[in-house]
Amino acid sequence: MPATTVSALRARVVQDLKALPGSSDLVLHVLVSPHRKCSGLFPHTTIPQKQRPKLLQQDYLILVSQSPSNDSSAMCLVSAVEVVLYSLPTTHASLVYISKVDSTGQVVPGAGSPTASLVKSLLRWFTQPSTRPSPLVRIQLFARAQNQYLFPNSSDHPGKRVLTDVKLCRWWKDVLTDLVEKHKEDVNPPEGEAAASTTPALWQCFYLFPSLSLMEAEYMLKNAKSSGQPEVATSTAWMYSHPYASPYSRSFGISKTSAAEDGSPIESVLDIFDQIPTFPDDPKARFLHELAETDKAEANAPARKKLKARHSDPIDQDEEGREASPKPSTPNPKKAPSISQDEFWERMTFRQECSSGAVTGFFTVDLITPVSTSTAAQDHSARSPSHLEEDDSTEALPSTTSEAEVGTIPAPMVARIMASLGNLDFGSTDKAKHATQLLTESIKGLSNGLTDTGAVDPTADSSMAAEGEDYYSRYIAASFTVNNPPLPARLAPQEVTDGASSSAAAPAVNVLQVRKKKRPAA
Repeated sequence: MPATTVSALRARVVQDLKALPGSSDLVLHVLVSPHRKCSGLFPHTTIPQKQRPKLLQQDYLILVSQSPSNDSSAMCLVSAVEVVLYSLPTTHASLVYISKVDSTGQVVPGAGSPTASLVKSLLRWFTQPSTRPSPLVRIQLFARAQNQYLFPNSSDHPGKRVLTDVKLCRWWKDVLTDLVEKHKEDVNPPEGEAAASTTPALWQCFYLFPSLSLMEAEYMLKNAKSSGQPEVATSTAWMYSHPYASPYSRSFGISKTSAAEDGSPIESVLDIFDQIPTFPDDPKARFLHELAETDKAEANAPARKKLKARHSDPIDQDEEGREASPKPSTPNPKKAPSISQDEFWERMTFRQECSSGAVTGFFTVDLITPVSTSTAAQDHSARSPSHLEEDDSTEALPSTTSEAEVGTIPAPMVARIMASLGNLDFGSTDKAKHATQLLTESIKGLSNGLTDTGAVDPTADSSMAAEGEDYYSRYIAASFTVNNPPLPARLAPQEVTDGASSSAAAPAVNVLQVRKKKRPAA
């Protein structure tokens, strides 16, 4: 059977994780949903429903479990990443939103944590020329330090090192920088070799810490580097700004194009609701929802009340609201933008998620591949299910034998597995082992009766457990062994056994005493 999209992704991640240091057994679960229509990415757009471009969504959940070599009973979940892929076929663009990344701290001693390698491997899958979903790819995330994201109570385990707010932002910046540098090494030929015939890709990297200036952000990131690790010079240029001022940003939003009298296209002015997507659990989305509700309330309010609301205090507004008012008017879909991009991001500084005292960061990385329209259409159609181009009138998509759908599981199953993961306990090693076993059995049980396209067979029952496990082993799970030199042991602090060794090991401390001025004798 030829390699499918899900199988190829699983093989790529396995290959990258085999480079981890130490000796251990690993189990990889790759859960990918089929493409489905998405209507919630730009819910407040002013473009009429019939004129909105088609948007597609796909969910990715990747889990990694680890145990000492030849000891499967000690298998524990160690890392997980949740990603949502949004596709915009009309502009040949894709949005990769990194929703959550987490670890449990249950790493085998001497072995390396697979979290960073897992994230890098998945992002390389979305940006490599042979596997990218479209010529234009934008990777976005919101960095906010928390004790746990996906594994409940995992912060109670002493082996988990929770990064501080600044160190988490530094970690993400290093991961994305390494992604860009590795891509340049893979695509650009070494000196002396002929250049590839393809047009070189353009990378644009943006980051923004609300409430911090550029100088403050650079200073904090520089000091967040671990001690003993020198600063590595890279060719990746980061811009301290939001990405929506970029000339390529229009391709990652939705817009309506009309024709002039001479037939030339006229592009409409983009509103913030047409450019900024509303990702799940994202502070930008919550702010956009509030702005949309405010604009809707102002549009539906009577004209006299709108004028009074701008020049009166809240008490007068309440009294005016008790008066009889005329029937609210229908909001005009062609209204001007509520606020500009710069004002939006300036006001984001005062949002609760960005002004609570902890440093939070917005990161965006754009991969721009300048290709012709025909080439882009061929590139996108080769990676997208063909049935999605036929009918836009229904929400449910029919099953298909498209290669891109083989090995996927229904989106409700991915959501159910996520809900099961949120109800488990990873506070200790024993609890983590039990939780890993429960989640694995849940994934196996849900895969019972799935066909090759990820559709559920209505005739399946519990007697088809063997087929379910076959689907589980063919497309979802992969077991492999890592046997590499272990990580160098960290220098442990010197143990104090008696008073002599304590005084010898402790560094000398100079205590400054305050000198008292002597008073002259009377």
